[in-house]
Amino acid sequence: MNCAACGNAVNADARFCSACGQAVASSYVPPMPPFQAMPPLVRPQFGRVIAGVCAGFAQHFGWDVVLVRLLLVIAVLLGCGSPILAYFIAWVAIPEGPYFVPQPPAQPFSTGQGATQDGSQTASTS
Repeated sequence: MNCAACGNAVNADARFCSACGQAVASSYVPPMPPFQAMPPLVRPQFGRVIAGVCAGFAQHFGWDVVLVRLLLVIAVLLGCGSPILAYFIAWVAIPEGPYFVPQPPAQPFSTGQGATQDGSQTASTS
């Protein structure tokens, strides 16, 4: 790499020319941040009020769900009913999110020494 001001050879990682002191343009290009995939547009099972359309848009774009609902109410008041039609179309077009079945809590390890299944102690006969 050569200095644009004096033409002398410059080290590739140098910030200034050693001959004239002029700043050298960096050839370093910072790497692109890793691609962050957006979550799919679905109507979630939890956190919905009517059909989950506002909650789905809020989750997909990373917005606050209260803000999305407030914008929908303002659009309905100003939009003469067309946002209501758009809501129903989105209700039909956007698929439902998957159901998440909670796992039962793990049972504590029991040694079987004097404890019954309901937790009470039995008398030992030794």
